[in-house]
Amino acid sequence: METKQSKRNNSEKKLPRIINKYSEIISNIKRKKNKTKTIIEKNNIPYMSSGYNHCEYLDQNPDFCDYMEDYILTMNNFNKESFRHLFCVFDGHGGEDSAKLCVKKYPEIFKQCLFENPFDYELAIKNSFHLMDKEIEKMNLNEVGNTGTIVFINNRLLYCSNVGDSSCCLIGKNNEFITIDHKCTNKKEQKRIEKEGGEIIDDRLDGILAISRGFGDFDLKNKGFSCEPHITKKLIDNSFKYCVLASDGVWDSLNLDDVSKIVFENENNFKNMAKIIGETAKRRASEDNISCIVIELNQN
Repeated sequence: METKQSKRNNSEKKLPRIINKYSEIISNIKRKKNKTKTIIEKNNIPYMSSGYNHCEYLDQNPDFCDYMEDYILTMNNFNKESFRHLFCVFDGHGGEDSAKLCVKKYPEIFKQCLFENPFDYELAIKNSFHLMDKEIEKMNLNEVGNTGTIVFINNRLLYCSNVGDSSCCLIGKNNEFITIDHKCTNKKEQKRIEKEGGEIIDDRLDGILAISRGFGDFDLKNKGFSCEPHITKKLIDNSFKYCVLASDGVWDSLNLDDVSKIVFENENNFKNMAKIIGETAKRRASEDNISCIVIELNQN
C-alpha cells in the first residue's frame, strides 16, 4: 500500500515534467504570435506573409470610352489575418452599378462564406459568387452586369476564380493563364447554353452579350447566363514569380508573351509595372476601359 511519503515523492518526480510541458505550451503560443509578422520558409516556399507587394492601374481610356465601368479591389491581410489576401477585378457593362456594388459588398460576403465553410475554400468561393449575384439582383437593374476575377491567397495556396473574360495569369519559369474566358465563342460554353435553352446569335448570347458568365444580366439567366465560377488552385512555389489580373481592355491588345516580356523588363520598376502594362495596351489600340493588378508572389 502506497504511503503518504511515497505519494509525495512521486508527485515531486512528476513536477519537473509538468513544468516543462507548461513551458513548451507557452513557447508555442509565443511562436505562433510571432509567425504572423514574419515570412517563414519551408522548402524555400513562402508560408506566411504580412502582405504581398502589388501594384495596380485603372484608366478610362477616354479616347474610346465615355465612362468608366472597371473597378478593382486589393486587400492584404484580408479579414485582419496576415496569411490571407484578396485581389479582384470587376469589369462592368451596361453601366457601373453592379461592378461598383461588388467592390462594396464582396469582401463581407466572402468573409461570411469562409466562416460557414472553414475547410472547403472552393465551396466558399462558389457560394460567395452566387450570394454576390443575389445582392446585385436586389438592385432591380436590367441589362447591367460585370465580370469578376478574384485571387484569394491562403498561406501557400492561391485560388483564382472567374466569370467572364477578365483574365488572370501566372508569370515565372513558365507562363500560364489560370482563368477560362467565358465567351460565346467558347465551344464548351456554347454546348452548355444550348443545353440550358439559350441561343448564340452572331457570337453573342441571345444576340446581346459577348460573355456567357458573369454577375447580373438577370434578363438572360433563363437563357444560359451563369454566375458559376471557374476555379483554379495553385501552390505558390518558386516557379511562379508574378500574378497578373486584368480586364479585357488589356487582353484584347496584349497576349501572354507580351505581358511576360513587360513584367521581366520592368522588375526594377515594380511599382509602375501595372501602369506600364495598361499604357502598352492603350498604345496598341485598346478600345476599352483598362484595369490591371500585378502581385509579386516571390522576391527571389
